[in-house]
Amino acid sequence: MRLHIAIDDTDSPDGMCTTYLGALLYRELSKVAEPVDLPRLIRLNPNIPYKTRGNGAVVMTFEADEETIPEIKDTVLSYVKELSDFEHENTNPGVVFLEGEVPDKLREFSLKALREHVTIGEAEKVARIVGAEYFKFKLGRGVIGSLAAIGYPLEKFTYELLAYREPENFGTPRRVNEESVFSADRWAYPFSYDNVDPYKRSVLITPHGKDPVLVGIRGVDRAKVLQVFEMVKFGEPFAFYQLYKTNQNTDDHLTPKKIGELRLYDSAVVRGRVASPYWERGRHVFFELEDETGKIRVAAFEPTKKFRNWVRKLLPGDEIIAAGGVKEHEGVLTLNLEKFYPVKLVSKVEYQKPRCPKCGGTMKSKGDYLKCKRCGYKMPKKLIAVEVPRDLERKIYEVPPDARKHLSRPLVLQGGEDKILELL
Repeated sequence: MRLHIAIDDTDSPDGMCTTYLGALLYRELSKVAEPVDLPRLIRLNPNIPYKTRGNGAVVMTFEADEETIPEIKDTVLSYVKELSDFEHENTNPGVVFLEGEVPDKLREFSLKALREHVTIGEAEKVARIVGAEYFKFKLGRGVIGSLAAIGYPLEKFTYELLAYREPENFGTPRRVNEESVFSADRWAYPFSYDNVDPYKRSVLITPHGKDPVLVGIRGVDRAKVLQVFEMVKFGEPFAFYQLYKTNQNTDDHLTPKKIGELRLYDSAVVRGRVASPYWERGRHVFFELEDETGKIRVAAFEPTKKFRNWVRKLLPGDEIIAAGGVKEHEGVLTLNLEKFYPVKLVSKVEYQKPRCPKCGGTMKSKGDYLKCKRCGYKMPKKLIAVEVPRDLERKIYEVPPDARKHLSRPLVLQGGEDKILELL
Protein backbone atom coordinates (compact mmCIF):
# COMPACT_ATOMS: atom_id res chain seq x y z
CA MET A 1 0.00 0.00 0.00
CA ARG A 2 1.30 3.45 -0.91
CA LEU A 3 1.20 5.80 2.08
CA HIS A 4 1.80 9.56 1.93
CA ILE A 5 2.74 11.28 5.20
CA ALA A 6 3.01 15.05 5.66
CA ILE A 7 3.76 17.35 8.59
CA ASP A 8 3.77 21.12 8.91
CA ASP A 9 3.94 24.00 11.38
CA THR A 10 5.89 22.18 14.07
CA ASP A 11 8.61 24.84 14.39
CA SER A 12 8.82 28.37 15.73
CA PRO A 13 11.27 31.30 15.71
CA ASP A 14 12.42 30.04 19.10
CA GLY A 15 13.59 26.65 17.86
CA MET A 16 12.72 23.32 16.29
CA CYS A 17 12.41 22.80 12.52
CA THR A 18 9.86 20.83 10.53
CA THR A 19 12.61 19.48 8.26
CA TYR A 20 14.47 18.17 11.32
CA LEU A 21 11.40 16.33 12.54
CA GLY A 22 10.78 15.09 9.00
CA ALA A 23 14.34 13.82 8.64
CA LEU A 24 14.10 11.91 11.92
CA LEU A 25 10.82 10.36 10.82
CA TYR A 26 12.15 9.43 7.39
CA ARG A 27 15.04 7.57 9.01
CA GLU A 28 12.78 5.83 11.51
CA LEU A 29 9.99 4.86 9.10
CA SER A 30 12.46 3.55 6.51
CA LYS A 31 13.10 0.69 8.96
CA VAL A 32 9.55 -0.64 8.55
CA ALA A 33 8.52 0.58 5.07
CA GLU A 34 10.15 1.17 1.69
CA PRO A 35 10.63 4.84 0.75
CA VAL A 36 9.45 5.60 -2.79
CA ASP A 37 11.78 8.61 -3.15
CA LEU A 38 13.58 11.24 -1.13
CA PRO A 39 11.44 13.21 1.29
CA ARG A 40 10.07 16.43 -0.19
CA LEU A 41 10.30 19.92 1.23
CA ILE A 42 7.41 21.93 -0.18
CA ARG A 43 7.41 25.70 0.29
CA LEU A 44 3.97 27.28 0.20
CA ASN A 45 2.69 30.86 -0.07
CA PRO A 46 5.59 33.04 1.16
CA ASN A 47 3.30 36.02 1.88
CA ILE A 48 1.18 34.44 4.64
CA PRO A 49 1.74 36.54 7.79
CA TYR A 50 1.27 33.76 10.36
CA LYS A 51 3.87 31.42 8.85
CA THR A 52 6.57 30.39 11.30
CA ARG A 53 9.69 30.81 9.13
CA GLY A 54 10.00 29.52 5.57
CA ASN A 55 6.43 28.19 5.33
CA GLY A 56 7.69 24.76 4.36
CA ALA A 57 5.95 21.41 4.83
CA VAL A 58 7.61 17.98 4.68
CA VAL A 59 6.06 15.02 2.86
CA MET A 60 7.34 11.48 2.36
CA THR A 61 5.90 8.50 0.53
CA PHE A 62 6.36 4.83 1.44
CA GLU A 63 5.29 1.45 0.20
CA ALA A 64 4.05 -0.21 3.38
CA ASP A 65 2.32 -3.44 4.33
CA GLU A 66 -1.22 -2.74 5.47
CA GLU A 67 -0.61 -4.29 8.88
CA THR A 68 2.27 -1.82 9.55
CA ILE A 69 0.31 1.33 8.66
CA PRO A 70 -1.26 1.81 12.14
CA GLU A 71 2.22 1.51 13.69
CA ILE A 72 3.60 4.07 11.20
CA LYS A 73 0.83 6.55 11.99
CA ASP A 74 1.36 6.15 15.73
CA THR A 75 5.08 6.78 15.30
CA VAL A 76 4.47 9.97 13.29
CA LEU A 77 1.97 11.38 15.78
CA SER A 78 4.23 10.47 18.69
CA TYR A 79 7.20 12.33 17.17
CA VAL A 80 5.06 15.40 16.42
CA LYS A 81 3.70 15.49 19.97
CA GLU A 82 7.16 15.09 21.47
CA LEU A 83 9.20 17.48 19.32
CA SER A 84 6.87 20.30 18.18
CA ASP A 85 7.38 23.68 19.82
CA PHE A 86 3.89 23.96 21.31
CA GLU A 87 4.86 26.89 23.54
CA HIS A 88 4.90 29.37 20.66
CA GLU A 89 1.53 30.91 19.73
CA ASN A 90 2.18 30.60 15.99
CA THR A 91 3.05 26.89 16.17
CA ASN A 92 -0.08 24.96 15.20
CA PRO A 93 1.00 21.56 13.84
CA GLY A 94 -0.95 19.47 11.39
CA VAL A 95 -0.38 15.90 10.19
CA VAL A 96 -2.00 14.32 7.12
CA PHE A 97 -2.02 10.70 5.91
CA LEU A 98 -3.24 9.66 2.47
CA GLU A 99 -3.32 6.10 1.19
CA GLY A 100 -3.16 5.28 -2.53
CA GLU A 101 -2.76 7.66 -5.47
CA VAL A 102 -2.96 11.45 -5.22
CA PRO A 103 -6.25 12.70 -6.75
CA ASP A 104 -6.43 15.72 -9.08
CA LYS A 105 -8.59 17.59 -6.56
CA LEU A 106 -5.68 17.58 -4.14
CA ARG A 107 -3.25 18.84 -6.78
CA GLU A 108 -5.57 21.78 -7.46
CA PHE A 109 -5.74 22.58 -3.76
CA SER A 110 -1.96 22.42 -3.51
CA LEU A 111 -1.39 25.06 -6.18
CA LYS A 112 -3.98 27.30 -4.57
CA ALA A 113 -2.16 27.02 -1.23
CA LEU A 114 1.05 27.99 -3.02
CA ARG A 115 -0.30 31.11 -4.69
CA GLU A 116 -3.26 32.34 -2.63
CA HIS A 117 -4.69 32.42 0.88
CA VAL A 118 -6.33 29.18 2.09
CA THR A 119 -8.26 28.63 5.33
CA ILE A 120 -8.18 25.65 7.69
CA GLY A 121 -11.83 25.02 6.87
CA GLU A 122 -11.06 24.77 3.15
CA ALA A 123 -8.26 22.30 3.85
CA GLU A 124 -10.49 20.12 6.05
CA LYS A 125 -13.20 20.07 3.38
CA VAL A 126 -10.72 18.95 0.71
CA ALA A 127 -9.28 16.33 3.06
CA ARG A 128 -12.72 14.82 3.57
CA ILE A 129 -13.43 14.82 -0.18
CA VAL A 130 -10.17 13.01 -1.09
CA GLY A 131 -10.29 10.64 1.88
CA ALA A 132 -7.21 11.95 3.68
CA GLU A 133 -6.86 11.41 7.43
CA TYR A 134 -5.74 14.51 9.29
CA PHE A 135 -4.77 15.45 12.84
CA LYS A 136 -4.76 18.97 14.28
CA PHE A 137 -2.75 20.22 17.24
CA LYS A 138 -3.80 23.51 18.83
CA LEU A 139 -5.38 25.46 15.92
CA GLY A 140 -4.08 22.85 13.52
CA ARG A 141 -3.13 25.33 10.81
CA GLY A 142 -0.46 22.90 9.68
CA VAL A 143 -3.09 20.73 8.00
CA ILE A 144 -3.15 23.28 5.17
CA GLY A 145 0.54 22.87 4.36
CA SER A 146 0.52 19.13 5.02
CA LEU A 147 -2.38 18.48 2.68
CA ALA A 148 -0.93 20.80 0.03
CA ALA A 149 2.48 19.12 0.27
CA ILE A 150 0.99 15.70 -0.49
CA GLY A 151 -0.82 17.08 -3.52
CA TYR A 152 2.04 19.16 -4.85
CA PRO A 153 2.91 18.25 -8.49
CA LEU A 154 6.68 18.43 -8.15
CA GLU A 155 7.34 18.63 -11.89
CA LYS A 156 10.19 21.12 -11.44
CA PHE A 157 12.42 20.65 -8.44
CA THR A 158 15.77 21.41 -6.90
CA TYR A 159 17.66 19.77 -4.04
CA GLU A 160 18.53 20.97 -0.57
CA LEU A 161 20.88 19.16 1.76
CA LEU A 162 20.22 20.00 5.39
CA ALA A 163 22.76 19.05 8.04
CA TYR A 164 21.62 19.11 11.66
CA ARG A 165 23.43 20.04 14.85
CA GLU A 166 24.04 18.02 17.96
CA PRO A 167 21.38 18.99 20.53
CA GLU A 168 23.93 20.46 22.95
CA ASN A 169 24.80 23.08 20.29
CA PHE A 170 21.24 24.28 19.64
CA GLY A 171 21.02 28.05 20.12
CA THR A 172 24.78 28.65 19.97
CA PRO A 173 26.67 30.39 17.11
CA ARG A 174 27.26 28.03 14.18
CA ARG A 175 30.90 27.20 13.56
CA VAL A 176 31.55 26.86 9.83
CA ASN A 177 34.78 27.78 8.03
CA GLU A 178 33.76 30.63 5.72
CA GLU A 179 36.66 30.31 3.27
CA SER A 180 35.80 26.64 2.68
CA VAL A 181 32.26 27.71 1.72
CA PHE A 182 33.56 30.27 -0.79
CA SER A 183 35.97 27.70 -2.21
CA ALA A 184 33.23 25.07 -2.58
CA ASP A 185 30.90 27.63 -4.16
CA ARG A 186 33.50 28.65 -6.76
CA TRP A 187 33.90 24.99 -7.67
CA ALA A 188 30.20 24.08 -7.88
CA TYR A 189 28.49 27.27 -9.08
CA PRO A 190 25.94 27.41 -10.70
CA PHE A 191 24.99 23.75 -10.15
CA SER A 192 24.99 24.60 -6.46
CA TYR A 193 24.10 28.24 -5.81
CA ASP A 194 23.16 30.85 -3.19
CA ASN A 195 25.82 29.43 -0.87
CA VAL A 196 27.34 32.91 -0.55
CA ASP A 197 26.52 36.50 -1.37
CA PRO A 198 29.51 37.56 -3.51
CA TYR A 199 28.70 41.27 -3.18
CA LYS A 200 28.62 41.34 0.62
CA ARG A 201 31.20 38.52 0.97
CA SER A 202 28.84 36.75 3.35
CA VAL A 203 28.02 33.06 3.84
CA LEU A 204 24.37 32.12 3.25
CA ILE A 205 24.27 28.40 4.05
CA THR A 206 24.11 28.94 7.81
CA PRO A 207 20.78 30.09 9.31
CA HIS A 208 20.76 32.51 12.23
CA GLY A 209 18.03 31.16 14.49
CA LYS A 210 17.89 28.65 17.32
CA ASP A 211 16.71 25.81 15.08
CA PRO A 212 18.65 22.55 14.70
CA VAL A 213 19.92 23.27 11.15
CA LEU A 214 23.69 23.66 10.86
CA VAL A 215 23.81 24.31 7.09
CA GLY A 216 21.50 24.16 4.10
CA ILE A 217 23.07 23.64 0.67
CA ARG A 218 20.97 24.07 -2.48
CA GLY A 219 21.46 22.98 -6.05
CA VAL A 220 20.07 21.53 -9.25
CA ASP A 221 22.66 18.75 -9.38
CA ARG A 222 22.33 16.16 -6.62
CA ALA A 223 25.97 15.06 -6.81
CA LYS A 224 27.26 18.64 -6.71
CA VAL A 225 25.20 19.39 -3.61
CA LEU A 226 26.69 16.38 -1.82
CA GLN A 227 30.20 17.31 -2.93
CA VAL A 228 29.82 20.90 -1.70
CA PHE A 229 28.78 19.51 1.68
CA GLU A 230 31.90 17.33 1.74
CA MET A 231 34.10 20.34 0.88
CA VAL A 232 32.77 22.57 3.66
CA LYS A 233 34.81 22.51 6.87
CA PHE A 234 32.93 22.54 10.17
CA GLY A 235 34.10 23.71 13.57
CA GLU A 236 31.49 21.56 15.30
CA PRO A 237 30.20 18.01 14.69
CA PHE A 238 26.95 17.49 12.82
CA ALA A 239 24.47 14.88 13.99
CA PHE A 240 23.27 13.74 10.56
CA TYR A 241 22.11 15.16 7.24
CA GLN A 242 19.16 14.70 4.92
CA LEU A 243 18.81 15.43 1.20
CA TYR A 244 15.40 16.80 0.21
CA LYS A 245 13.69 17.26 -3.13
CA THR A 246 12.03 20.66 -3.06
CA ASN A 247 10.10 23.26 -5.05
CA GLN A 248 12.50 25.95 -3.86
CA ASN A 249 13.82 28.26 -6.59
CA THR A 250 11.26 27.16 -9.16
CA ASP A 251 9.16 30.37 -9.43
CA ASP A 252 6.09 28.13 -9.17
CA HIS A 253 4.49 30.67 -6.85
CA LEU A 254 4.24 33.32 -9.57
CA THR A 255 1.15 33.61 -11.80
CA PRO A 256 0.42 36.25 -14.48
CA LYS A 257 -2.30 38.68 -13.39
CA LYS A 258 -3.73 42.08 -14.15
CA ILE A 259 -3.14 44.70 -11.46
CA GLY A 260 -6.87 44.93 -10.74
CA GLU A 261 -6.93 41.19 -10.00
CA LEU A 262 -4.28 41.34 -7.28
CA ARG A 263 -5.38 40.32 -3.81
CA LEU A 264 -3.68 40.28 -0.43
CA TYR A 265 -1.10 37.42 -0.15
CA ASP A 266 -1.03 36.75 -3.92
CA SER A 267 2.26 36.05 -5.70
CA ALA A 268 2.09 37.40 -9.23
CA VAL A 269 3.70 38.77 -12.37
CA VAL A 270 2.15 41.97 -13.75
CA ARG A 271 2.84 44.26 -16.69
CA GLY A 272 2.21 47.96 -16.37
CA ARG A 273 3.41 51.55 -16.60
CA VAL A 274 5.28 53.39 -13.89
CA ALA A 275 2.72 55.93 -12.69
CA SER A 276 4.78 58.04 -10.30
CA PRO A 277 8.32 59.13 -9.49
CA TYR A 278 9.86 56.93 -6.80
CA TRP A 279 9.89 58.02 -3.19
CA GLU A 280 11.71 56.70 -0.14
CA ARG A 281 10.69 56.03 3.43
CA GLY A 282 12.87 54.30 6.01
CA ARG A 283 15.38 53.19 3.33
CA HIS A 284 12.59 51.49 1.39
CA VAL A 285 11.96 52.60 -2.22
CA PHE A 286 8.39 52.88 -3.54
CA PHE A 287 6.65 53.73 -6.80
CA GLU A 288 3.23 53.18 -8.35
CA LEU A 289 2.47 50.83 -11.23
CA GLU A 290 -0.72 50.92 -13.30
CA ASP A 291 -2.45 49.11 -16.15
CA GLU A 292 -5.91 49.40 -17.67
CA THR A 293 -7.43 47.60 -14.65
CA GLY A 294 -5.94 49.51 -11.74
CA LYS A 295 -2.94 50.78 -9.83
CA ILE A 296 -0.75 49.30 -7.07
CA ARG A 297 2.13 50.48 -4.95
CA VAL A 298 5.40 48.62 -5.57
CA ALA A 299 8.24 48.38 -3.03
CA ALA A 300 11.90 47.47 -3.02
CA PHE A 301 12.54 47.08 0.70
CA GLU A 302 15.79 47.87 2.49
CA PRO A 303 17.09 44.25 2.63
CA THR A 304 17.29 44.22 -1.20
CA LYS A 305 20.24 46.65 -0.88
CA LYS A 306 21.75 47.59 -4.29
CA PHE A 307 18.71 46.28 -6.13
CA ARG A 308 17.02 49.51 -5.00
CA ASN A 309 19.46 51.51 -7.15
CA TRP A 310 17.95 49.97 -10.30
CA VAL A 311 14.44 50.73 -9.06
CA ARG A 312 15.43 54.36 -8.51
CA LYS A 313 16.28 54.64 -12.22
CA LEU A 314 12.69 53.99 -13.31
CA LEU A 315 10.75 57.02 -14.60
CA PRO A 316 7.01 57.70 -14.95
CA GLY A 317 5.85 56.29 -18.26
CA ASP A 318 8.30 53.37 -18.30
CA GLU A 319 6.64 50.08 -19.16
CA ILE A 320 7.87 47.17 -17.05
CA ILE A 321 7.07 43.61 -16.02
CA ALA A 322 7.22 43.16 -12.25
CA ALA A 323 7.14 39.99 -10.14
CA GLY A 324 6.58 39.72 -6.41
CA GLY A 325 4.28 39.06 -3.48
CA VAL A 326 1.31 41.18 -2.44
CA LYS A 327 1.31 42.28 1.17
CA GLU A 328 -0.10 45.12 3.19
CA HIS A 329 2.43 47.78 4.19
CA GLU A 330 1.29 50.66 6.37
CA GLY A 331 -2.29 49.82 5.45
CA VAL A 332 -1.65 49.93 1.68
CA LEU A 333 -1.69 46.94 -0.68
CA THR A 334 1.90 46.66 -1.91
CA LEU A 335 3.73 44.47 -4.43
CA ASN A 336 6.99 43.37 -2.78
CA LEU A 337 9.35 43.35 -5.77
CA GLU A 338 11.44 40.23 -6.51
CA LYS A 339 12.32 40.86 -10.17
CA PHE A 340 11.52 43.39 -12.87
CA TYR A 341 12.12 43.79 -16.59
CA PRO A 342 12.07 47.15 -18.44
CA VAL A 343 9.99 46.60 -21.58
CA LYS A 344 9.96 50.17 -22.92
CA LEU A 345 11.67 53.20 -21.45
CA VAL A 346 10.68 56.84 -21.92
CA SER A 347 13.23 59.44 -22.95
CA LYS A 348 15.14 61.13 -20.17
CA VAL A 349 15.74 64.84 -20.63
CA GLU A 350 18.08 66.99 -18.56
CA TYR A 351 18.39 70.77 -18.75
CA GLN A 352 21.99 71.88 -18.98
CA LYS A 353 23.91 75.12 -19.32
CA PRO A 354 25.11 75.78 -22.88
CA ARG A 355 28.79 76.14 -23.76
CA CYS A 356 30.11 79.68 -24.20
CA PRO A 357 29.16 80.83 -27.75
CA LYS A 358 32.30 82.97 -27.91
CA CYS A 359 35.10 80.59 -26.80
CA GLY A 360 33.36 77.25 -26.07
CA GLY A 361 34.20 77.45 -22.37
CA THR A 362 32.10 76.36 -19.39
CA MET A 363 29.37 78.72 -18.29
CA LYS A 364 28.73 79.39 -14.61
CA SER A 365 25.39 80.44 -13.18
CA LYS A 366 25.33 83.98 -11.78
CA GLY A 367 21.81 84.56 -10.59
CA ASP A 368 19.74 85.42 -13.66
CA TYR A 369 22.62 85.24 -16.16
CA LEU A 370 25.48 82.95 -17.17
CA LYS A 371 29.15 83.90 -17.21
CA CYS A 372 31.98 82.06 -19.02
CA LYS A 373 34.70 80.86 -16.67
CA ARG A 374 37.33 81.27 -19.41
CA CYS A 375 36.64 84.54 -21.24
CA GLY A 376 34.07 86.22 -18.98
CA TYR A 377 31.37 86.43 -21.64
CA LYS A 378 27.91 87.03 -20.18
CA MET A 379 24.54 85.93 -21.53
CA PRO A 380 20.94 85.51 -20.31
CA LYS A 381 20.36 82.39 -18.25
CA LYS A 382 18.73 79.95 -20.66
CA LEU A 383 19.16 76.18 -20.22
CA ILE A 384 18.94 73.74 -23.12
CA ALA A 385 17.12 70.39 -23.13
CA VAL A 386 19.44 67.42 -23.70
CA GLU A 387 18.35 63.78 -24.01
CA VAL A 388 20.62 61.61 -21.89
CA PRO A 389 21.08 57.83 -21.97
CA ARG A 390 19.04 55.67 -19.61
CA ASP A 391 21.09 53.46 -17.29
CA LEU A 392 18.63 50.55 -17.53
CA GLU A 393 19.00 47.71 -20.02
CA ARG A 394 16.39 45.37 -21.45
CA LYS A 395 17.20 42.59 -19.02
CA ILE A 396 15.77 41.17 -15.84
CA TYR A 397 16.92 42.72 -12.57
CA GLU A 398 16.66 40.55 -9.44
CA VAL A 399 17.21 40.96 -5.71
CA PRO A 400 20.56 39.78 -4.27
CA PRO A 401 20.92 36.21 -2.95
CA ASP A 402 20.50 37.05 0.72
CA ALA A 403 17.17 38.82 0.00
CA ARG A 404 15.81 36.12 -2.31
CA LYS A 405 12.67 34.25 -1.27
CA HIS A 406 12.88 30.47 -1.05
CA LEU A 407 10.67 30.03 -4.11
CA SER A 408 12.17 32.69 -6.36
CA ARG A 409 14.33 31.27 -9.17
CA PRO A 410 17.76 32.87 -9.63
CA LEU A 411 18.51 34.09 -13.14
CA VAL A 412 21.64 31.94 -13.21
CA LEU A 413 19.41 28.86 -13.42
CA GLN A 414 17.71 27.74 -16.61
CA GLY A 415 14.15 29.02 -16.58
CA GLY A 416 14.90 31.92 -14.25
CA GLU A 417 13.52 34.31 -16.88
CA ASP A 418 10.48 32.26 -17.95
CA LYS A 419 7.77 33.75 -15.73
CA ILE A 420 8.77 37.31 -16.68
CA LEU A 421 9.09 36.67 -20.40
CA GLU A 422 5.61 35.10 -20.56
CA LEU A 423 4.19 38.62 -20.48
CA LEU A 424 6.28 40.02 -23.33
